[in-house]
Amino acid sequence: MTTPSITPDCAQRMDRMISRSYTQSRPGFSLIELTAVLVIIGLLMAGAAIAVPGYLKRARTRVTKTSMTTIKTAINTYSADNAGSAPESLGSLIPSYLAQGAELDAWERAFYYIPTPGGPNAFNLISAGPDGEFQTSDDINVWTMDVNSGE
Repeated sequence: MTTPSITPDCAQRMDRMISRSYTQSRPGFSLIELTAVLVIIGLLMAGAAIAVPGYLKRARTRVTKTSMTTIKTAINTYSADNAGSAPESLGSLIPSYLAQGAELDAWERAFYYIPTPGGPNAFNLISAGPDGEFQTSDDINVWTMDVNSGE
């Protein structure tokens, strides 16, 4: 019995057929693959939508505390320049000691500021916090706040 011989021309044709059938059988993604990718993207977006509001609230609280620390420093500098007297309003610190807009908290509301010459502190500086109302539990007071805490 003899084995059939394959000519070089026949071998080239077989190689072309094999390679052509392989490339034509896989032109793109299947519907199942695309659906799986869309489901994964949807789950990631849902997780982000749940997490982002909490981060924004903490970030605004931190920004407000940092602004209050800056204002406190500006008031102390003003007092040192003016024989120990505190400014009548935060507006009198602009533009010499504070930039325009520094008198607003992260929620774009004005800080409550009042000088208290005879009190334990030279002034009171308070932000109404996230709810926008004073004398609630989320108020931020410059004298009692924890600068490192976002809460």
